[in-house]
Amino acid sequence: MDGLMTIGEFSAVSGLSPKRLRSYARRGLLSPAAVDPESAYRYYSPDQLPDAELVDVLRQAGMPLNEIKVIVLDRTSHRLDEWARRIRADADVRQQAVARARSLLSSQRTGATGRDEHRGDKMTMQLQVAGRTEAGPVRENNEDAIVVDERLLAVADGMGGHQGGETASALATATLAAVFTGKSSDELEAAVRAANWAVWERARNAAGLQGMGTTMCAVGVLDEVTAAVAHVGDSRAYLFRAGTLQLLTNDHTVAAELMRQGQLDEDEAAKHPHRRLLTRALGVAAEVSIDVTGLQLHDGDRILICSDGVFAAIRDDQIATLLQSAETPQDGADAVVDLALANGSDDNASAVVAFAQAGSAG
Repeated sequence: MDGLMTIGEFSAVSGLSPKRLRSYARRGLLSPAAVDPESAYRYYSPDQLPDAELVDVLRQAGMPLNEIKVIVLDRTSHRLDEWARRIRADADVRQQAVARARSLLSSQRTGATGRDEHRGDKMTMQLQVAGRTEAGPVRENNEDAIVVDERLLAVADGMGGHQGGETASALATATLAAVFTGKSSDELEAAVRAANWAVWERARNAAGLQGMGTTMCAVGVLDEVTAAVAHVGDSRAYLFRAGTLQLLTNDHTVAAELMRQGQLDEDEAAKHPHRRLLTRALGVAAEVSIDVTGLQLHDGDRILICSDGVFAAIRDDQIATLLQSAETPQDGADAVVDLALANGSDDNASAVVAFAQAGSAG
């Protein structure tokens, strides 16, 4: 991941024009390795040079873009011989996707009533949820957006300038809330994927919004004791249980990836020049890899979702103390945001806090 190149540098080495590279990125064929959340500027890795050459050669051969994507991922030559069969298979997959989309739209029309009927009186764990988002003393505008609901809580941290960042985070959270009904972790992942597509499509087609994107961290309640966490970018989810704070998500940043590879320790990562560059974000490409994990809810659990404007200015032990001492979710959200701002956070600061409480099964 080290040795990142600007699009101009990558263009000079690969022989592909910046215009062509942007075209491939828009189509999800060759997505940038990292993106700067401040400027939305894209960076490429030297490891992507073989893929760049492969994509360009296949494109020159007249192969459909979707088929190129399959070959880049699969990297076996027999795909070339199965071209015609793959086209028919892709058509079937798309029909299934359309049918799934119809199902999701139907679920949206049923609204909250359908969701309550699905769960009936099985609910034994209830969430109290509250949130707060602030522009902070440094930023002129707030590019964060939050979702605060007893079945769904989320934080999105937009990027791409004043209009772009605000639009991206608002569109992503609105799409997430519209699609997710609490059926399954697969549905939560589909909702985040729909949010990615919505931001990407708007960025492609709206003047002044090119390059916008957003992080997304969401917790969706699935049944009486189960939830799921879906995550893209560097907004975080924490669980405070029985006096212990646990980080539920892995940051998708260059520095965090290098730490996981054992190339940096925590102190080195904190000082790395690319520590804030995102390796994943919604709206950067047509497709995105989403981390989804399950979460069993226990009585007394306290969940925090926050943007980097919060956790970058507060230590984990301080987060644990604030969550433990909070009497209500709103107290918890206010406390972490207030401390982040008091500690000099230079970014928007957003937090959503949920308290889990056991209820009767009647």
